[in-house]
Amino acid sequence: MTILLDELVKDEKKIDRSLYSSGPYWNYKNKKTLSEIKKKGLKDFRGISSGIGTSYADNVVLDIRNEFNIKGRIVGKIFSLPMLNTIFSSQIKLTKNYIESYIRNQSIVYQNNENVKNLIKKYKFYNTTDFGCFQKFKNLNTEYSCHYLKMADRIDKLSNIFNFKEINSFFEIGGGFGANIHFLITNFSNIKKILYLDVVPNIFVGTEYLRYFFKDNVKDYLQLKDLNNIKFSNNNELEILCIPPWLLEKVDTKIDHFHNASSFVEMPKHVVQNYVKFVKKFQTKEISLISYDSFDLKTTLNPEKLNEFFNEKLKISWKDFLIKEYEMKEIYLTFKNL
Repeated sequence: MTILLDELVKDEKKIDRSLYSSGPYWNYKNKKTLSEIKKKGLKDFRGISSGIGTSYADNVVLDIRNEFNIKGRIVGKIFSLPMLNTIFSSQIKLTKNYIESYIRNQSIVYQNNENVKNLIKKYKFYNTTDFGCFQKFKNLNTEYSCHYLKMADRIDKLSNIFNFKEINSFFEIGGGFGANIHFLITNFSNIKKILYLDVVPNIFVGTEYLRYFFKDNVKDYLQLKDLNNIKFSNNNELEILCIPPWLLEKVDTKIDHFHNASSFVEMPKHVVQNYVKFVKKFQTKEISLISYDSFDLKTTLNPEKLNEFFNEKLKISWKDFLIKEYEMKEIYLTFKNL
């Protein structure tokens, strides 16, 4: 496991960062994630004692001192002095109580929500709370990840536009820790060929998460980096190719469906343009982009502007979040080659 991570980190230093950088939104987050992985490994990375999945997984940050940047770490060290640490530790215990109370209330909301009940009836949810998932709820003695229900809701909404039962190859950029891919493969056995791309070290987390479920069907960076051409095998076996951004130049394939949720708006424009170039190169038949509605133009793009990268071909719609009572909306940008 450490060999894969070390190789990813080493090779990332050699790449053209103008095209394959994660951008200012993610640069610090990635450094912190890497540090957390080296300290704690992936055990319970979806819990409350790990900062590994901050912003792309479903963990809950309990100790804010783990989130400080370089300047903030000086403050963090001050708060770690014996007297202040005693006060801070007491506050953490109180915060934990509040978080646990929030999770209990969230569980009640999910247990009684009609949308959630319908999704549980309609789709399969296997092993969605592994790796210490904290944000979960029970239904008929089965535990469900709240995060997976959000993924299921998105796919369910997209199913009104696309027929996922006819998709064979799927390409996702910025797939978080792999939950969406796991959910899709679990529910659509016809999806056999997956191209899964994310930045370092997130791609390491996603690779190991998917390998946990799909074993040798996952091909990691060590297996792919020295190939001249990266292609799907010409068979009907499940194949998940996990690559960092710079390996995209070696990929030679056609894609049925391309998906991105949230991360395009968190990238510099020229980085998005480069990715879109490959989406077009792969003769992609269908496109689905999803983004949150609360964006900050200092660090993120206006999601409606993403259509410009696709020559205004995407259809734009705003849809309610899974739990309507939260009064949140997400923007969907879709394209289907008829």
